[in-house]
Formats: sequence, C-alpha cells, structure tokens
Amino acid sequence: MLACSEAGFRAGRRTRGSVDESMRSRITIFEGAMLGVLGLLLAFTMSMGAARFDMRRQLVIEESNAIGTTWLRSKMLPAPENAEFARLLHQYVDARVQFATVRSLHELPLRREAAAGLQDALWSHATAFATRDPRSVPAGLLLQTLNQMIDLEATRWATFWSHVPQTIIWVNVLIAMLAATLLGYGFGLIGRRHMISTMMLALSISSVLTVIVDLDRPWQGYIRVSQQPMIDLQRQMEKAR
Repeated sequence: MLACSEAGFRAGRRTRGSVDESMRSRITIFEGAMLGVLGLLLAFTMSMGAARFDMRRQLVIEESNAIGTTWLRSKMLPAPENAEFARLLHQYVDARVQFATVRSLHELPLRREAAAGLQDALWSHATAFATRDPRSVPAGLLLQTLNQMIDLEATRWATFWSHVPQTIIWVNVLIAMLAATLLGYGFGLIGRRHMISTMMLALSISSVLTVIVDLDRPWQGYIRVSQQPMIDLQRQMEKAR
C-alpha cells in the first residue's frame, strides 16, 4: 500500500498542472468513495471470518458435551466393559486435545486417523453390548450419544476447512491498493506528502486483513479456538480414574 501510494503521488505530481480545482475536488470525493467501499468489504469479510470462528468455538463445546454424556452413560455398562470403554474414551479425549494443538497441515490427517481408530474401537464395544441385549435401554442411550460424538467430530473437520473464499481476500487487497494509489494521487496534486496519514491508513487496513486471515486459518496464527471445555473434560476423566 505504501508503494502504491508513492506511485500515485508521483503520477499526481506530474499531472497537477493539467488538473483544475474542480477536478481536484471530484478526486477527493472519489477517494472517500473508494475508502467507503473498502470499509464495507472489510466489514463483510470480517463478519464471514468471525462467523466461522464462532462456529468452530461452539462445536468444541458441543463435542465435549457429547463426549462427557457418553462417558457418563458408559458407567451403566457391566464390569469390566465399562472400565475398558472409559479407558478408550479417555484416550479419545487426549487425541482430540492433541489434534487442536497441531500447527502443521501434514500432521493433521495423522492425528485424525488416530482419533478415527479410537472411534472404531468405541463403536465396536458399544455395538457388542447392544447385540447381546437388543432391548437394553442403556445400550440405546450409549449408541445415541456415541453417534452424536462421531458426527460432531466430522462436523468439526468440515468446518476446519471452511474458509473465507480466497477471491474475497484478494478483492480486499486489490481495493486497498487502489485506494492507496488514489490517496497518493490526491497528495501529488497538492504537491506534498502526508506520511503520517498514509502510514496510519496502510497499517490499519493491513492489520484488519491480517486479523481476517488469522481468524480464517485455525491451524496457524495467534487467534485460536479455545479448547478449554475439552481440557476440563480431560481433567475430569483423569480425576475419576
């Protein structure tokens, strides 16, 4: 943006002799209109990124609740099956917490495969118990929450890859560069720069775009979905053991 502003300034300084006062006032109006369009685009894009972030945060709560309910219902299983089921479920919670700490795209599928193996083991235990007693109410309740737990994991994986379209990000960047160029052109018509306002504009717009991209990339950056509900469940299960 600073480079575009400088290019606009030099172009404006070269052409200021051929631009009359009425045209300069119109260019000022164009600058305000361009910045208004940019602000609208940034607000729209920020809303998309924040909505996806809130969805991921809500799914963490829902998944931890589903796992916790499954763990409580597993206590209705006869011994020693309940202990084995609780052990597998504890390992599953550990795997889900570790999944959220991964910062490498190559490692994500491996972490998910480990959780998928534990899902198969848990489902096998639950279905084996239900097969022995098809009319068992505890078995039906356990299968219900276990199925919900598996579905929520799949939903979290889908929302993990739900991003703001790249086209929208690049349109924001393009409009920001055009706005900076037009701003620099206006300064060029005056014949002098105003570096403080130019740098503040570039810094503020770049910061907003950085936050948008950070919100949209859950595996990297500084803004990450809190895993506290899952961690609390993990501690609760460890305490129960």
